Parts: sequence; C-alpha cells; structure tokens
Amino acid sequence: MPEDEPVPASTDPIAWYDLHAGEVVNRYESPAPEKINDWLGAFLPDQPGFILDVGAGSGRDAAWMGSLGHEVIAVEPSEQMRARGRELHAHSAGITWMNDCLPGLEKVHRHGVSFDFILWNAVWMHVSPAARRRAFRKLITLLKPGGRLAISFRQPDPDRARSMFPCHLDEFEKLARDHGSMLEKSDKTTHDQVRPGIEWTRLIIRLPDDGTGALPVIRHIILKDSKYSTYKLALLRVLARIAEGSLRLTRPVNDQFVGVPLGLVAIFWLRQFKLMLQENLPSGTSSVECIMLAWAWR
Repeated sequence: MPEDEPVPASTDPIAWYDLHAGEVVNRYESPAPEKINDWLGAFLPDQPGFILDVGAGSGRDAAWMGSLGHEVIAVEPSEQMRARGRELHAHSAGITWMNDCLPGLEKVHRHGVSFDFILWNAVWMHVSPAARRRAFRKLITLLKPGGRLAISFRQPDPDRARSMFPCHLDEFEKLARDHGSMLEKSDKTTHDQVRPGIEWTRLIIRLPDDGTGALPVIRHIILKDSKYSTYKLALLRVLARIAEGSLRLTRPVNDQFVGVPLGLVAIFWLRQFKLMLQENLPSGTSSVECIMLAWAWR
C-alpha cells in the first residue's frame, strides 16, 4: 500500500479502537481490576513507585495501580479511548495521561524518567514483527535497575478483524537475553473475565540490579545527547550502536577485550556527523573532516 494512502480501520489497530471505543471500554471496565490483575500483585513495587502503563486503554489498570499509591503514566494512542478513560477515571489519583505509541515512545523518552514497573497489557500482538525489537528496546531502557516489565498477549483473531500478529515465548526469551534482562516468570491462562475462552500468555521480565544503576543514565546520554561535535561522546555512541546492531561483526579477544573492525567504527563515526552536513558545519571542523563527511554522504 502506498505510504500516502490511509490505512483502513480494519488493519490499523489505533483506528479500530477509535471506531469501537464505546463497546471496548464497557467490556474492559466490567471486571474488577484487582481480580484481572491478581497475577501482578507479587511483582508490583513494595513502596509507592513510578509506573508506565503502555496501551492503557480505558485506564482500568492505571486507576487500580494509582489506588495502590503508585504514580502512573497512562500511554494510549487512541484518541477516543484516551478521552473515555480520562472521563471515567477523572477522580482517580496518580494518573497522568499521554498520547504516545510504540515502537518509538518518543514523548515518554523525552521526559527522561525511569520506571519501577512497566505494564504492557494486551498490546504485543498489535506490534508488527519488524517493529518488535525496537519496541522492546525502547521499553527496557525505560526501566530502573531491578524494575520489572509485565506483558500479556494472545494469538491473532481468526477473522483478522484487527491487525494482529502471531506471538511466541521464545521471541521474548531472546529479546530479554539480548537486552541484559531476564524472563522471571511465564504462564498461561484462559480465565479471562472479559473474553472467556481466550488463552493469554503472561510474562514478567526483570532488569537485574547488579550495582550498575548509573548505566541506564549514562547510556541515555551517550545515545541521545545532541552534541554531535563532542568527539569522545560520538565515539562512545558509535561503540554502543555497534553493540546494539552489529555485534556479530566483533570478535572476543580475551576475557577483558573485544575486537571491533576499524572500518566499522569509521562508518558509524561518520554517520554521527550527518546532521553537520544538513545544517552548518561548526567553525572548528577541519578541511579533512569536511572532505571525509562529504565523501561519506555524497
């Protein structure tokens, strides 16, 4: 489908929820939240914490977690769902609504905060396979060390009324392992008070707290800082990007060192300065650097 053509409501999950918001909200709000979320009880923060609810829907779960004393950012991309959720839970404490969506969660990341707990309830099957790795990375980097990510998903509807994709447990096991986290719990249930007979897979993924609590902050600075002329920061960013996307091109040297091809570092290094070509080059940039940049992006 051409990019300039609108996606039909039947295949765009956000459009589908906008269209069916009334019936969906009534269905979501019918069961008691403490019963449908009883599997989360042992994993929520012991003390009042900061929680992110991604795909918050009607706000049922966000309101419940807020009633337990937590501060909750409720992210919901559907305008109609968000409006109904705000109205239903207008007097619920501790909820801040936000219009944002996966896989990028750009608005959440711009706030620069980390969360003790992230709830990702009934969303994963709507994320396309091509966007899943990025979506998972965006979420896991928002967790504090020791924080947990709770996920529930089901398989697609047979009639394909909504845009859904198959889901597999081993996919999560690999994503967790690749991003320095661990699958702490997994189970399946058909005790769905909203849609009886549907099997749900439920996962808890934990980001270990190994004493490196500052690393997520440092990583955020390395990857997100906009000072492209800060060369040491650019080199750190290059190495972080290689570790994320080109790890197979590196080789272990010994227990302390990893070999990285110099050409690979050079390519990633030049890419860090792309914006200098699109805007004005800084006055301190040498002629050699200008030639290298022009050659890299000709």
